[in-house]
Amino acid sequence: MRISRPISGRGRILWPLRYAADFRTLMFLGAFNALLAVQWLNIARGAGFAILTYVLAVVALVVKHNHMHSPTFRRPAWNRAFELWLSVLTAHPCSGIITSHNVMHHGKNNTDADFVRCSLVRYRSNLLNFVAFFFASVAAMYRNKPADLDDWRQARPSLYRQAIAERIVTYGSILLLLLLDWRATLTYCLGPWLFGQWFLVTINLLQHQDCDFESPINHSRNITGRFANWLLLNNGYHTAHHMFPTAHWSKLRIIHERVITPQLSSALNERSLWLCIWRRFILGKEWKGARA
Repeated sequence: MRISRPISGRGRILWPLRYAADFRTLMFLGAFNALLAVQWLNIARGAGFAILTYVLAVVALVVKHNHMHSPTFRRPAWNRAFELWLSVLTAHPCSGIITSHNVMHHGKNNTDADFVRCSLVRYRSNLLNFVAFFFASVAAMYRNKPADLDDWRQARPSLYRQAIAERIVTYGSILLLLLLDWRATLTYCLGPWLFGQWFLVTINLLQHQDCDFESPINHSRNITGRFANWLLLNNGYHTAHHMFPTAHWSKLRIIHERVITPQLSSALNERSLWLCIWRRFILGKEWKGARA
């Protein structure tokens, strides 16, 4: 089995990436950036461009998630610059997910402190739960939004400065795009940005619903299909990610196969993302119900 290895020796001098697998990361981000640009500038437009843009909007948010757990570059300055780019590309500051995701979700998975806990939706129809989960999660976050900036100003001044820079660059870029061409911005940028956020929040319901949150290993559902994990940078191996959150994404498959699978309930391994969504949320099968 081939896995990505850290770049070492001469490679460290030639390129500051920590892992060679992140050439794929940069390829995806470059393609997403180019698609946004060519459509906004009216160089090329069409259904095919739009579909690919929506897909890569999800991938860009996966990249941001991965980077905030395991930095992409060796040099802090490169990582700070990368976070500014990611913030603009996803229309949301990278530092904005530190508390809500890294601290609350990973540290307090599916407790009342977790903004993406499955108990936020309790409708009899699991399809309705699927549709409503994003809005319930956003509402929970804004009702209980932590005072990140105030805390970081004193305790983590370098992170505070980075967070402020991300907000200035992100919101300033959005404002500039709106002033230059608000129609193109709303048509070709807003849709992918919102879809990406919806997908990445809602996928938490699939990853954790009906799992055993008290178990050290059966707390997450996994998608093991090769193509989905190639595209989503191994985000399907969710148990491995929760148990080893700082592990680089390229290592999650081997962790899943060698460490997780021998102990994991077989019901928590799903081959296909789309079949799992269809079965659990469209057909309502294998769902234990609102009282679970």
